[in-house]
Amino acid sequence: MNIDLKHVNSLPVRTWSWLDINDCTISETISDIVAYKKHYIKSGHEFVQENTIQDEIVLQELHTNIKTGMGTETEQFLTENKNCGISIRIPKGRKLTEPIMLQYEMDDRNPTVIDVNHIVADDYSDVTIIICYKTTSNDIAFHGGLTYLYAGKEATINLIQVQLMNEKAIHFNDIGILTRDEGKVNLIHAELGAQRVINGCMTDLQGKASELDIRTIYFGDKDRSLDFNYVVNHIGKQTKSELNVNGALLDESIKKLRGTIDFKKGAMGAIGHEGEYNLLFSPKIKNITAPLILCGEDNVEGKHATNSGRIDENKLFYMMSRGLDEISAKKLMIDAWFQPIIDNIPDQSLKDQIVEYVKERLSYA
Repeated sequence: MNIDLKHVNSLPVRTWSWLDINDCTISETISDIVAYKKHYIKSGHEFVQENTIQDEIVLQELHTNIKTGMGTETEQFLTENKNCGISIRIPKGRKLTEPIMLQYEMDDRNPTVIDVNHIVADDYSDVTIIICYKTTSNDIAFHGGLTYLYAGKEATINLIQVQLMNEKAIHFNDIGILTRDEGKVNLIHAELGAQRVINGCMTDLQGKASELDIRTIYFGDKDRSLDFNYVVNHIGKQTKSELNVNGALLDESIKKLRGTIDFKKGAMGAIGHEGEYNLLFSPKIKNITAPLILCGEDNVEGKHATNSGRIDENKLFYMMSRGLDEISAKKLMIDAWFQPIIDNIPDQSLKDQIVEYVKERLSYA
């Protein structure tokens, strides 16, 4: 099956074409899509069954009202070719104390997995969703994920996505978010594997005093390619957004990040912050960033901070002089870089998997 998609992860306002950051094009050949028969709901199965959205009109309204970060072409492709996913509604006032955990695996029987997920949190509800994407073989694999999040009045959605795929895999992650008054979405992305990663997220903070918090960690080595697009539209008054991206790049890897905070007219008192912090282990990497703060309203606060630099050779030498080999010293630095975000994952087994995965990756560096 061939995938040809144009204008993916587009910047809301285009810049010089020679910077090669306005958008990206996808042209890939993937394995045929077959039914996904694995049991992918690892916890919360009973709740998911009892609260599955059956009404197609409701689902269509979500697709119509919520825009996603990778763009309409990608959204349509994923919708038309899905072979798994959940659609759930958290009832009004329901606060789940245990997370719902999903695990989508690619192997020789299912080398192509496309999950479409709808999470609707009604007013005053609270839910945590953990999604892990893994490959269980070294074969070529493709994953495409499409997730819609709707946070009602004073509702909270915590979404944690962890990607631990092999170096032959392609990974799409497309997200759309809509919030109502005082609704909040906390999003953690751990993009640690795959040969090619394309991650897009579009958020409309429509409700007054609604909030978005995105924390991303990524790891690139060899000739891996990572492409991110985060767009936050501040529409309601007194809305808040925090976007923080921490990463480590080695060898000849490439990372592109588009981070846009757009204060729409009427978003008085809105606050939007974005920060990017990178560890660069090689002079051959490519690290391209396009931070945008767009403003159609006067009474707002927007800030951008970045810190990208080569690894401190003196610090590396110091650790090696204390008995650590180079790989162990690098691992220690990356662990310290990622740990503040990993600590927010409420599943010890998954935390351990992340640590072991990075350790294994570095052993081949």
